[in-house]
Amino acid sequence: MSTTCIIRGNVPLISETFLSAHVERLKGEKVILYNYFPEYTFNGRAVRYFYTQRPLAAKLKRLLPVFLYDKLVTAHEQSDARTVGFMAAFFEKHKVDVILAEYGFNGADITPVAKQLGIPLVVHFHGHDAHRQPDLEPYKDRYQEMFAYASRIASVSHFMTETLVGMGADPNKITYNPYGAREYFYDVQPDYQSCTLLTLGRFADIKAPYLSLMAFRKALETVPQAKLVMIGDGPLQEACWSLAQTWGIGDSVSFPGALTHSEAMPFLNKSAAFVQHSVTTSYGDAEGMPNSILEAGAAALPVVSTRHAGISTSVIDETTGFLVDERDVDGMASRMVQLLLDPQLCRTMGLAARGHIRKNYNIDQHINTLQNLIESARKSPERQKTQ
Repeated sequence: MSTTCIIRGNVPLISETFLSAHVERLKGEKVILYNYFPEYTFNGRAVRYFYTQRPLAAKLKRLLPVFLYDKLVTAHEQSDARTVGFMAAFFEKHKVDVILAEYGFNGADITPVAKQLGIPLVVHFHGHDAHRQPDLEPYKDRYQEMFAYASRIASVSHFMTETLVGMGADPNKITYNPYGAREYFYDVQPDYQSCTLLTLGRFADIKAPYLSLMAFRKALETVPQAKLVMIGDGPLQEACWSLAQTWGIGDSVSFPGALTHSEAMPFLNKSAAFVQHSVTTSYGDAEGMPNSILEAGAAALPVVSTRHAGISTSVIDETTGFLVDERDVDGMASRMVQLLLDPQLCRTMGLAARGHIRKNYNIDQHINTLQNLIESARKSPERQKTQ
């Protein structure tokens, strides 16, 4: 029996539905490890406690006081060989023959173990793991080892692929694998007459929600009946709420918080267009392929966004929506007004967006591509050497 071990880091955010799709849809046996090396957990239990090659450890845990046992385990964990032993026991017990690391950081952390045990590694990059410079700096050397060992690497945008190649990844190992919208988004029937704009995503620096809010404030001068719904949470949420109150537009902007897909559906149905002002930060962070934009397009909403990373291909300017330069608040406001005053244009662009997403960002295609990468890794030379 073959088993794929998926390493996910922390429990995914509510916005990271693409990670849930991998667990739900990939074929075959799967085991999921959370947290970060070497502090992995499986089914809520620490791997280091429950997967050891020394039966004595289990006896000691029953006999020794907790603080003495923990002290003993900590001493053991100072040895790299001991940590590899825990992981080897886990992989052997669960018949793991390939590892899928979600995010490059997790791939880099597990590479030495995978390499020592001869288990093929597939690394799926998603965004900040390729672009956020402060986080990448400590991983420079580890990324090089990962690039050299990994059987396959998945990238969600052409922009990301270029970045990974520039960092030293072999382009022959990289496969373009953008996300896909789930089927129920295609059932949404937007109310293009509503004069409501929607944002959906983390209130984070790369999404610059305050710039969408600034653009909406300008749009209100021409379309005073317009509304903006900003779904999500994050470090910039309170600042955006405060700006809306300070500018006196609080009655026109609502903040429902982080919502599941099912909770967000009514808002999609009651919107005329989707907006997102993604930017490259001063510290180099950038989007991968924003899933919310793909979902909005699948829901037949025209998108107003920026010429940024994967957005430049997921939105066809002047066909499925409008693109403006990063930080062009006036340009975004103008496009908002254009759509708010023309429901038929919203419908035409929205239906074009639905067709574009269905054809080019299909979730079945995304999962099939990843499945093929995993199966290809199983047959890789690294795996053959261990058999």
